[in-house]
Amino acid sequence: MITFDNIKSYSTDFPDSLSFLWSPEEANAIPQEHKDQIFFLNKEASEFIRNYIFSSKMITGPLWKPFNERYFKTVEDFEVTEDCGKEIKKWLYSKPIPFNRLVYIEGDRSEQSIALTWKMVIKYWEGLFFADDLIVFDETLNWGLFYFHEDFLYFGSDKIYDKEFEYEKTIAVTELKKRFFNRDNLDFNNDDKKKSIRDFKEKYDTNKLD
Repeated sequence: MITFDNIKSYSTDFPDSLSFLWSPEEANAIPQEHKDQIFFLNKEASEFIRNYIFSSKMITGPLWKPFNERYFKTVEDFEVTEDCGKEIKKWLYSKPIPFNRLVYIEGDRSEQSIALTWKMVIKYWEGLFFADDLIVFDETLNWGLFYFHEDFLYFGSDKIYDKEFEYEKTIAVTELKKRFFNRDNLDFNNDDKKKSIRDFKEKYDTNKLD
């Protein structure tokens, strides 16, 4: 069974296609010290990473505002420009993530998920934050770094997401829709419906049924 403890054992050779390390030839030319910190994951492990991040509900918004508004208390953004090398490295350095921390990438152009150290994210930022939407995170899900292909980075931190509360909300909205939003009950002047919707929005601090 794939876990975060053994996930590196599900790695493959570097891909024979474009990746964040550019061409296969350029990827193979990087120092061995760097290769030892980068793991392209096989199909099973890539699916594990993909399912893990999307089931977390961290990313639910549009690409230009990717994080679930209930997930992080703090979201910073950074515009990636042609001459931002020093600034982006300083910005990434400032994040409270140890250099040797193993993090994960979903969305690389190689179509493989990747495990690599945070140091390698900083080292190869130009290939990562280039053309494809992607998310960088670790197994704690306490932070996330999202690159939007129109050259913006978003870093979410200070996790406030309450999984049990969100599960309860999902059950409540399902029941509400089952009771009042069906072919037999479309009367929006129904006082019971109005009260139930109002109570739901007040309890879950939302203006929409989602």
